Amino acid sequence: MYSITHRDSGFSLVEIMVALFIMALASAMVVMVMPSRPDALDAEADQFDKLMTRTLDQAISRGQAQGIRIEENAYTVYTRINGRWVPVEASSRRASGGVTISMQGKSNAKSDEALPQIVMDASGIVSGPDVRFSKGVRTRDFELPWQPSR
Repeated sequence: MYSITHRDSGFSLVEIMVALFIMALASAMVVMVMPSRPDALDAEADQFDKLMTRTLDQAISRGQAQGIRIEENAYTVYTRINGRWVPVEASSRRASGGVTISMQGKSNAKSDEALPQIVMDASGIVSGPDVRFSKGVRTRDFELPWQPSR
């Protein structure tokens, strides 16, 4: 009598499919947990929000009016010293990534004067026009009176 030992080597198709499904499920979970990179509009608007918060904090802590001037997709921080508005060094920032900045409504300052349109006084009051950041059809608005997002 012959004794035949039949030995299957390798994996069956079902075993391979189950392993691929488990790997696909695990990789999908990893991708879902990864943080998304903010687009240019959100990055610029968040940067402006942080600048507004920092400028307001400085106005209150120093007891000195601060302001922000917006022109041609850029903005600069000003401080009031001896009755004059003086730009703060290295505070100018230009919007990038195709983001445009515009003011909504009327500002107190004439466009040809180098005065800030948004003014923050030592008591924490913020006044000026609303500011809109836009890219394509998406927009982010900063309506005044503005409250910091802490």
